[in-house]
Amino acid sequence: MSQRTISRQAGLVFFLTISLSPWVKAQDAGVSYRIHHQYVGTRPLGMGDAFVAVANDYNALLYNPAGLARREDGEMNLLIDVGISKSLPDLTKEISEAQDTQGSESDKQQAMFDLLQKQYGKTIGLRLTPFSGFLVRPNWGIAVIPADVTLEGSIHQGVGPSLNTTVYADTTVALGYGDDYKGFSNGRLSWGVTGKFINRGYFSKSINFIELASDSKLIQESDMREGFGVDADLGLLYTPNLPDAGFLSLLRLTRPSFGLVVRNVAETKFTTSSKLLNKEKTEPPEKLHRVVDVGTRWEYPSMWLFGGRGVMDFRDLMHPSISLRKSLHLGLEFDWTVASWWKGSYRVGLNQGYLTAGISALLGVFNLDAVTYGEDVGTYSTPAENRMYAIRMNINW
Repeated sequence: MSQRTISRQAGLVFFLTISLSPWVKAQDAGVSYRIHHQYVGTRPLGMGDAFVAVANDYNALLYNPAGLARREDGEMNLLIDVGISKSLPDLTKEISEAQDTQGSESDKQQAMFDLLQKQYGKTIGLRLTPFSGFLVRPNWGIAVIPADVTLEGSIHQGVGPSLNTTVYADTTVALGYGDDYKGFSNGRLSWGVTGKFINRGYFSKSINFIELASDSKLIQESDMREGFGVDADLGLLYTPNLPDAGFLSLLRLTRPSFGLVVRNVAETKFTTSSKLLNKEKTEPPEKLHRVVDVGTRWEYPSMWLFGGRGVMDFRDLMHPSISLRKSLHLGLEFDWTVASWWKGSYRVGLNQGYLTAGISALLGVFNLDAVTYGEDVGTYSTPAENRMYAIRMNINW
């Protein structure tokens, strides 16, 4: 492979990950009806992204802040996330090869036309969080996520074949607090609130085969939109008291809990721009939608080294793009513990109608999470699965 080809491929990957990185809500153009979550965790994703009634680690800050009320110790987590679809490396390689086609400009355009026609309907995805930090203590927590970049692409047929893109780039600072309702006699009822500062950038464009073939500057400063705002999530977590005798006493082994979260209560509209990407006044990104998540958790009786839980959530209720299939999240988690410094989990689940699976292993302060999951992408009339593979590398103490 020539040095020129390698450089071109590297440039395409950079284009698809960084140059595109700030900025899209493709629903504006009717390209996608994917529901974007401002934050996702690899552990929750492994169990179908159902975590509202679990909320027992640092992820609680951005899944259900009521879980902060139930922490008995502190936890600091520094992490790096990388998630990618299987098709992304292959597609960038083929685009690079088409751009290297020998001959006239029309020959390159024909090669790109043929490539996109052949790949019609294929989706690509990327989620990249270069570095983030969480600190949670009993009753409170804070998170700093400097960059959370999400890319979604799909090949469609318009006037000519094109690559439609959807990209978000969020910077988030979150501060949460949780406590128990005192004097509540019918179980344990916890509440929590997380305040969020979010700076969001996005870019939206359908890149046709002629533009891809010419390898011209596809991202213009005037195309970029951005804005920042403040919003909050409110959460509840309830574990009922169960009788010592009778049929219901059997449920004591499963320790059921129920959660509810109202996200983005202010429905922030991002009307103020930070002008980091575009110095001119731009249209704001789409507002944060106020949505409701509800969920339940049921523990398995612990046996020897093993334990775990089953979970079910209905998420994003009230979102304009919601459906029953997209709302339902199911999962199972199986824990194993050899020692406090050596333990892990296996997970399976259902996320937006698509299977998920994950694994975690903790050795000392180093934790590795791996997950595969499907996201619902495509168009309103033709939904499609975008299969993602992600890892999270943590230093956790």
